[in-house]
Amino acid sequence: MNFRRLLLYVILLSLVIAPRWASLKAFVTVDEPFWLSVGANFYYALGQREFQNTVYEYHPAVTTMWFVTGGFLIYFPEFRGFGQGYFDVDKDKFDPYLLDHGKSPLQLLFFSRLLQLLLITLIVLIIFHLLSLLVGDGYGLLITGFMASSPFFLGHSILLNHEALLAVCAVTSLLSLLVYLVYARKLPYLILSAFAAALAQLTKSSAIAFIPVIGLILCVSTIKKMRHVGFGDALIDHSKILGIWIAVLALVYVIIWPGMWVEPGRMLYEVYGNAFSYAFQGSRLQVTHELQPANFSLDAAGPVIRGFTSSLFARSTPLAWFGFSLAILSFFIRGESSPKPVLKWLQIYLIITAALFILMFGLAQGRNQLHYIMTSHVSLDLVAGLGWGIWIAWLASRWRTPGLEVIQFACVTILLGMQLWSALAFGPYYYTYSNPIQTLLTGSRPSYGYGEGMELAADNMSAKPDAASKTVLAYHGRGPFSYFFPGRTLLLNPLWLEEPDMAPMVERLVQSDYLIFYDEFAGRSQRTAQFVHALDDIQPENVIPVQGLENIRIYRVTDLTPEFYKKLTP
Repeated sequence: MNFRRLLLYVILLSLVIAPRWASLKAFVTVDEPFWLSVGANFYYALGQREFQNTVYEYHPAVTTMWFVTGGFLIYFPEFRGFGQGYFDVDKDKFDPYLLDHGKSPLQLLFFSRLLQLLLITLIVLIIFHLLSLLVGDGYGLLITGFMASSPFFLGHSILLNHEALLAVCAVTSLLSLLVYLVYARKLPYLILSAFAAALAQLTKSSAIAFIPVIGLILCVSTIKKMRHVGFGDALIDHSKILGIWIAVLALVYVIIWPGMWVEPGRMLYEVYGNAFSYAFQGSRLQVTHELQPANFSLDAAGPVIRGFTSSLFARSTPLAWFGFSLAILSFFIRGESSPKPVLKWLQIYLIITAALFILMFGLAQGRNQLHYIMTSHVSLDLVAGLGWGIWIAWLASRWRTPGLEVIQFACVTILLGMQLWSALAFGPYYYTYSNPIQTLLTGSRPSYGYGEGMELAADNMSAKPDAASKTVLAYHGRGPFSYFFPGRTLLLNPLWLEEPDMAPMVERLVQSDYLIFYDEFAGRSQRTAQFVHALDDIQPENVIPVQGLENIRIYRVTDLTPEFYKKLTP
């Protein structure tokens, strides 16, 4: 490796690590405590050699659970030997257990996040290597850095959830197969493609959406080769490639998931049976009991697809959309400056990948979270980076001047700096980024609702002299608040307000010293609106603004008047 290539790796490594490192312990999102408890059960099952218990429904979240296992091995390895059994992941029992043993859930989360970040960083460097083979080092850095600095991806790559890892694994699988077929028929690239595909499938079953693109790449390559060797030889050659790819994927899938060692049938049924049940019927098999595809309806798909497409625009930077437009225009460049065919095909494959994930979740009948289409974001950011690179190269071919390479490097640096700045302006919650053009057109910026700012409320409460003796009833309390607050946290469940007379809510209020919730809590249902309206005449002790979008309100329970309680039970 020459010095120039090494320098580019260092630049990219800094670009990936620096903006993420400071946020690893800065805040917690609402899903992460859940995945810590799921990972705890996975680690406990490994310790007890009960490999059949290393499954979690349809995700299957195996990679995520390995990150938590790594966190335990670093921070609390003896956890597996206490004989406490398995935790109900839907109940708040795991965090108190850690605290009782003198361990911080936040520290465990930090190590789990760190391990995931290290793997994502390694994969990003691999993506750069693959792109450098196809487009050259300089533009490989531009494309990879542009994707890595995208606010939505940057934000989720910090969090202990599946989407960012799934996205980079899917892209790596496509790129390495393309490099194998186009650049060099070297077996490691084919193995890497299958390995990355297996990691994607082990992360989340929705990774199946990019598999058709693998088939498309092989079909296109087969057609190209049959022009030289005939249809039969080309078909046999690519059938062997597909066979090796599938074999490696299956082998990696089995090796990394201990549950596959003992009950492979049950593991696959739990994952893909639940996944299809969730997609077709909106519920897991434990609810529906069997697949009934005849009940599947396409009526609601259109609005959901439009919603995901709108989200893709709103959460991507103007630089990304301009670069994407440049990529589309590059198809019309003619002559010597026309992009290589492999670059055009790469753009097509990535655009199809983005569309497939939007289509899949648009058709699904279950929950639809914005980050489910993270692979679409990453794919389009790579296309945008390609677009910028192609047109910088085109301009360079037209404008030959001394110091051209320095000018090109300056352009790359400015683009990456602007893309990164778009993310940093929303730190530490980079994933809440909103395209300013979208904000200008709609007159508002959408919130995200993943627990942002609750650590600020916890800091406010922790500053009280007797904070450790206080009990706080908090919405999004588990993790975003409780991991930063030394006292007792009760979890505010909106379903309590749906009960007659809101009795469960009143019961928890009596046990609490403070009540904390977001403004958006009022919009969840008619009953939550009624509850928040009852507080209109109560002065909050403190109001904490969160990124100018909404406020976190802190109330002393002793300030709640008898009139307030009467309004809850009209």
